[in-house]
Amino acid sequence: MTKILNITQRYHPAKGGAEQFVQILSEYLVNTKRYDVDVWSTDALGADTLWDLGNDVIDVKEEIINGVNVKRFPIGKGILRNKYLNKVYRVVFGSLPFFKISNLASCPTSFDMLDAIKSIKGYDFVTVSSTPYYFLFYVGYLISKKLNIPLILIPAFHIGIEKNDSLKKKYFKKTAIPFFKHASKIILNTKAEGEAIKDFCKENGVDIEDEKLVVIGQGVFLEKIKGGDGKRFRSKYNIQNDIVFQIGSKNVDKGSINLIEAMIKCWDRGIDSTLVFGGGYNRDFTEYISRLDGKYRERILNIDNISEEDKWDLYDAGDIFSMVSKTDSFGIVYLESWVYGKPVLGCNNVAIREVIKDSKEGYLLDFDDIEGIGEKIEYLLKNDSLREEMGDMGKKKVLERYNWEKNLEKVGGIYKK
Repeated sequence: MTKILNITQRYHPAKGGAEQFVQILSEYLVNTKRYDVDVWSTDALGADTLWDLGNDVIDVKEEIINGVNVKRFPIGKGILRNKYLNKVYRVVFGSLPFFKISNLASCPTSFDMLDAIKSIKGYDFVTVSSTPYYFLFYVGYLISKKLNIPLILIPAFHIGIEKNDSLKKKYFKKTAIPFFKHASKIILNTKAEGEAIKDFCKENGVDIEDEKLVVIGQGVFLEKIKGGDGKRFRSKYNIQNDIVFQIGSKNVDKGSINLIEAMIKCWDRGIDSTLVFGGGYNRDFTEYISRLDGKYRERILNIDNISEEDKWDLYDAGDIFSMVSKTDSFGIVYLESWVYGKPVLGCNNVAIREVIKDSKEGYLLDFDDIEGIGEKIEYLLKNDSLREEMGDMGKKKVLERYNWEKNLEKVGGIYKK
């Protein structure tokens, strides 16, 4: 039987686009392809814990989830369990131009996972997802070398919005290039992601063959996500007016703060609506909302660690989905919004332009265009027929291109001996 090890930064019940994709892939390989699949992950529940070593962790360290064997490792070790010392270690050594040292000082510093390589055996493939968690890439790289097995990367590489985007420092690291060079296959969300990786590697003297790159994109299981009840959501949270919403991580780079500022402009112009966020807890974001004027704060519903029922109910209840994010290489939440017939707002960058067609299924806006975001929200809220038309076009696109039942067959073909 083919045996596969998938390595990722977090795993169910942790929520996130890359995390969800690894879970979908793992369960597909187990339940459809009948492979034996193990997952190695950190024990982090919230994304912030990957960086600040907080206490938001999953207590169960080993379990079987839908046929997948999951093992979770702590972040840090010894004195590097101290979040301040860990950060100093990453800052000082992570910036050095040395392959081993730099990647061992990358997030998340799960040294117990590194130690587990000593006794590893029996795998036919190792998969790693996602950037910029290059410590995990280094672990996968060592396993591939030790067992002489293919390394498959799912980078979810964030291209950024401009040449000097500060986020690029996390992703475009020269010490990560050997991973892309060594990989047997690189699974991509968009062609733009592949071009960015190829160009970056070529600029540093490494050619990546086109045969390595496999564009899969993302997808949805239509039957699994159709059960949302908008009336139930509105009744539960006593919302009578229009809903603008964002689902997923809540932070600056995801456009959450810009969305609030855009909505404040709408509210000041008399637009009667509620802004809803659903996703994992983020302390900085929660504190930001608490500092807002009460007349704005009362218009925001911030749901932490949103349940599956509430999530799908919100998709059904909402009127406009907005995530003008500079950190997404695809954005499965756009697909989920379209399944429920909602128009979307996304970031006008090269990757998301492959997902959202501007003025067709929604609008593309510059990340910092707060005025533009507010204007598009206001325009759509005043035009019911346009919202419906855009949502229908998005739903049609999902049915044609982004059905997991079809797309996963492409992935399965990669894991053939």
